[in-house]
Amino acid sequence: MYLNSVKNVSEHTFIAYRSDLKEYTTFLTHHNLAIEDVQVDTARLYVSQLIKTHSSPTVNRKLSVLRGLYRYLRKLNVVHTDVFSRIESASRYRRLPEVLSRQEMISLLSYPITDFESLKISLIIHMFYSTGCRLSELLAMDVRDVEVAQQRVLIHGKGNKERYGFLNPSTLTLLERYLPLLKEVTLTEDALFIGKRGRRLSASSCHSILERVAKEVSLRVTLTPHMIRHSFATHLLDNEAGIRIVQQLLGHESISTTQLYTHVTQKRLKQVYTQSHPHGRKRNADERDNNHSGS
Repeated sequence: MYLNSVKNVSEHTFIAYRSDLKEYTTFLTHHNLAIEDVQVDTARLYVSQLIKTHSSPTVNRKLSVLRGLYRYLRKLNVVHTDVFSRIESASRYRRLPEVLSRQEMISLLSYPITDFESLKISLIIHMFYSTGCRLSELLAMDVRDVEVAQQRVLIHGKGNKERYGFLNPSTLTLLERYLPLLKEVTLTEDALFIGKRGRRLSASSCHSILERVAKEVSLRVTLTPHMIRHSFATHLLDNEAGIRIVQQLLGHESISTTQLYTHVTQKRLKQVYTQSHPHGRKRNADERDNNHSGS
């Protein structure tokens, strides 16, 4: 009634809000809590559960609904504190990035080369994985940025900041094949990667290329440039590269941004430990036996 008469929200919004409140009520019932008994720690627990199952915009909407609810309850003196007002919006939270396995990366890096176009595609994949560059950084690369003798490429990052990305042997081999052929193509720019009309490759074209490649190699996920960047960082950390080194290679302004990848690595380490440790294997086997016996 309050939402319809006072807030005058649309029917669609009313239904969404009602669903949000019902979800919160279910959470309180499960934890045997009355709404006036909820403390900040419990509110944080609820939000952490939302983040695991909902997108950031949806979590923010649910937070907004709960803040409004508690403001209303404060006016009625049902509660004395708006526990959700002290919790940051979901835009500050980031989901763990999707990471490709080593075998999946090998499949991508083994993309078959039959002509100039497939050579370019293979080089794009190698360049992403060799340097960990962003999509915008790869598209901005010019031929003059490549330093084959020094085995590196100059990357033009955010805020006009520059850094060098290192080129591994397989990427260098592809470049040595690609650059002479590139000179034979009529160019309108000095771009390292070009589209079919000789102009600098566009972001949409690069996305289309990766989506096509993912289907051709039967990848389990939709391949994106950022996914390869995530994999680059995670695989380095898996091989004990220092986080400060990874920060510099990625061009991160803050170390806190790079620390996101340590969570991915820890999760992967835990999976390997559980699967490999003798006691971990025994526990998993026992759990499977119990599940089978109860089914």
